[in-house]
Amino acid sequence: MKEWKKALVNHFRQGIKHNTLPRLGVELEHFIVCHDTKNAVSYYGEGGVREILLGLMSHYPHAIALEEADLLGFSTDEFVITLEPASQLEISIFPMTSISRISLVYDDLCKNLNTELLPYGYEFMTVGCQPTSHVDDLPMIPKERYLLMDKYFVGTGNGGREMMRGTASLQVSIDYFSEDDFRRKIQAAYYYSPILKMLTDSSRTFEGKTLKSFLKRTDIWRRVDKARTGIVPNIFKVDYCFSDYADYIGTVPPIFVLEGKTYRYTGDRTTESLYEKKPMTEKALSHILSMAFPDVRLKNYLELRMADSVSSYLMLAYCALLKGLLYSDEGLSFAADGIRKNNLTEKDILVAEDNLMTKGYDAIVYGQPLRKIATNMLSIAEGILTQEERDFLHPFAERILHGKNDYTSH
Repeated sequence: MKEWKKALVNHFRQGIKHNTLPRLGVELEHFIVCHDTKNAVSYYGEGGVREILLGLMSHYPHAIALEEADLLGFSTDEFVITLEPASQLEISIFPMTSISRISLVYDDLCKNLNTELLPYGYEFMTVGCQPTSHVDDLPMIPKERYLLMDKYFVGTGNGGREMMRGTASLQVSIDYFSEDDFRRKIQAAYYYSPILKMLTDSSRTFEGKTLKSFLKRTDIWRRVDKARTGIVPNIFKVDYCFSDYADYIGTVPPIFVLEGKTYRYTGDRTTESLYEKKPMTEKALSHILSMAFPDVRLKNYLELRMADSVSSYLMLAYCALLKGLLYSDEGLSFAADGIRKNNLTEKDILVAEDNLMTKGYDAIVYGQPLRKIATNMLSIAEGILTQEERDFLHPFAERILHGKNDYTSH
């Protein structure tokens, strides 16, 4: 095994958790907009997002500013605040076993954020796509990493600008307890991904125009860069393992590498070609893994990246559903049976997404009505979760019952 690949596989093995508590980490992105117009607020100038960020940080006396040339985020004992390319504000809540505790941390953040936003006539929106402003009008924050990515994506598709400036997501991370558990979880996450996308579809407008189809954020991501987005190749292989994911990372161009304190643009050179003859440091490894953007990403945990940014009650429903499905033998076995019986491939996931984009809750997924699979998913989770956790699922039950999303942002 080549040294670069060995380093990746060892990193994945080190991620195996021996304490099998069902932890969830949450990352939720928010658009900061003017209350009346819903136009995006820039990072720069008086009343800009930088000023908002500074005020928000003052609510946390022990917060530590992130080491950047300018204020682009801060960390606390329970979460980290960072900014996405066009000033989308992201809260990353550290892994927790209690969904109620996640709720409390997020509610406190929202209270403090609203305190800072209201005097300016601003609000935050949790939707998958920029509702009003045109992405070409949105300046990027002063972060070299994003500038280099922006430069690269111009040549890989026509969705890069829209993705970086005009989308917001909900991401949830889960642990794996063995290599076999990793395989079961990543395959189950991909099996469930089209349904999860529909349940969290939160945008009915983009750049001021009403959308005529569903899953707009998925449509944008599909047009960014096929080398690093979407579905990991051969994901439903019977013996899929850490080595297979490492092979995938070897084909991904990291776009730039860090040399000392400066970035060197590497363009379309792949990870394998860049590290064929030199060692991969831990910092390089972390960067490379962060530059692959599939719907389910492996670091030293699994990160589910397919959901739109959604309201707090839907974020909690999503956490509860994932906890019930991916931390239970029942949820993992249901997905494994569906994969095996239908002999699923990556193409089947794409076909399911295509159907959802045009027909929404009336779509057929893997040969069955969407609502049937989604109802089964909720039933499995309800059988695993505590009563308190089951109550969080109610918004999804309503969506499935009525066959539509309410598209409220917060």
